Amino acid sequence: MAEIQDIDKYLDEYSQTEQSYYNKVRQWRDDILLPLARFFNRIGISANQLSFFGLIILGGFVYYVVDRPDLATVFLLLHVLVDGIDGTVARLNKKDDMSGSVVDTIVDHMGIFIVILTLGFFRMIDPNIGLVYIYFYTVMVFLIIVRYLLKIPVRLVIRSKVLVYALYILWAFTGINFINEALLVFSILLIWITIVSFFKIKNKLKGKRGGIKYF
Repeated sequence: MAEIQDIDKYLDEYSQTEQSYYNKVRQWRDDILLPLARFFNRIGISANQLSFFGLIILGGFVYYVVDRPDLATVFLLLHVLVDGIDGTVARLNKKDDMSGSVVDTIVDHMGIFIVILTLGFFRMIDPNIGLVYIYFYTVMVFLIIVRYLLKIPVRLVIRSKVLVYALYILWAFTGINFINEALLVFSILLIWITIVSFFKIKNKLKGKRGGIKYF
């Protein structure tokens, strides 16, 4: 069983097959964002503060989502930028620990929740499909973290958030709206991964007694 201090390594929700690729992308991203990270570090802004600021930025997206989709896109891209730079700031300060990963994960999911809730409120997507997507997205992340902790291999993770954002930007500039159809496909895939993860965890824990620390 993984040690408790290793949990932060798993909160990024990446599958093992993605990890090597992710490490390269993260290094490339850190190299690009390092000047900004140093600036925020110099003025005393922490990674956690940036995470919450990125969430606040989505207020602009909510306000302009229908009437000014071009401006909404700007706020959405700023949110994505800040969501990326907070990790760079944390690593620069040698504070990329479990607590930071927890905050980043929670804020990250609050972000996609706000976007889907907003799109559903303005009927840009079917609210029911949006609800199913958000529910199984959250459950999938939780079960994948449990699988990591139990050392159950994860071969596939549906990382659909960026695609949802990209599809909104496509609609903003072309009027083409495939978000609903995409969410339906993503939801079906998430349901499948959730079911598979549930039974893998159930089989792993069969006959086990005691707390999770014993695994």
